[in-house]
Amino acid sequence: MKRIAVLTVLVVLSAGLSMLAKAQSTSTQNDRQAEKLTEKKQKALYKYQKQQMKAQQKAQRDADKQQEKAAKKYDKEQRKMLKDATVPAIHSS
Repeated sequence: MKRIAVLTVLVVLSAGLSMLAKAQSTSTQNDRQAEKLTEKKQKALYKYQKQQMKAQQKAQRDADKQQEKAAKKYDKEQRKMLKDATVPAIHSS
């Protein structure tokens, strides 16, 4: 009778321990999943920030090119006006 009682107690304890171990492993899995999700979010944020930075750099390059082009056009007009002002006009009578 004592053997049956001891066996029953051992079965109950082993079942309880296995449930506890399973709960602990589930907790570990949940922690790992949360960690992976956090890493994934950080990676996505980094990728988004990198894309934004590239777009901003491209816009700055385009603006610089446009400004340089306008400056060249202005200089050309100024040279032309200076040339026209210094060359005497030919009058035909």
